[in-house]
Amino acid sequence: MSSSATTWRGSTMASRSAERREQLVRAGSALLGGEGAAATTMRAVCREAGLSLRYFYESFPDRDALLIEVYDQTARGLVDAVTTRLGNAPADRTARVRAAFDAAAQYFADDPRRGRIMFRETLADDTLRAHGADALPTFVTLVATQLAPERAERLRADTGRIPMPVSAISGALVALFLDWLDGGVENNRDEVVDYATRLTITILDLA
Repeated sequence: MSSSATTWRGSTMASRSAERREQLVRAGSALLGGEGAAATTMRAVCREAGLSLRYFYESFPDRDALLIEVYDQTARGLVDAVTTRLGNAPADRTARVRAAFDAAAQYFADDPRRGRIMFRETLADDTLRAHGADALPTFVTLVATQLAPERAERLRADTGRIPMPVSAISGALVALFLDWLDGGVENNRDEVVDYATRLTITILDLA
C-alpha cells in the first residue's frame, strides 16, 4: 500500500474501477455476441469477467445499462471504421458510399459477434430494440450524406422522427447484412457491398 489511501501497487482507485468496468463490458460483448441477450445476465457477465456482483453495481445500475454500453461501443467501432475509410476515399459519391459499406462489411467480418450485437440481438431484446432503433439510423445518415451532402439537413432526425429514406435503408441493410453474416445470402462480400451501395443510391434518389 502506498502512502496514498487511494493508490495500491501504483494503481489508483479510479483506474482500477475503470479497468473493472472495461472487463465487464468485454465480458458482456462476448456473451451478447456469442450466446445472445437471454444468456447475458448480470451473474453470467460477472462469471465471465471474474468479478463479483459488487463490482458490477460499481459500474452499472442494472443489466440494461450494460447491454446499452456494449451496443454503443460496438456502434462506435463501426462508425470509427467507416469514417477512417472515408478519410482516404475518392471524391466520387458512389465510390464513397461503397467505401463506407466495404468498411462496415470488413468490421463485421473481422468479428461476427459485432453483427449479432447490432442486428440480431436488437430483435431479441426489448432494451436493445428501442436503443438500436435510434442508433442505427445515425450510421445510415452518415453514409447517406456522403452521397447527397446537400440533403444532409433533411436526412438528420432533428425532430425526433426518422426520415422515411433513412428508415427504409436501415431496415433493408439490417436484413441484408444479417442474412449475409448468417450465411443465408450466398453472395460474397464484394457482391453484398455492391448491392448495398446500389440499394442506398436508389432509395436516396427517390427521396
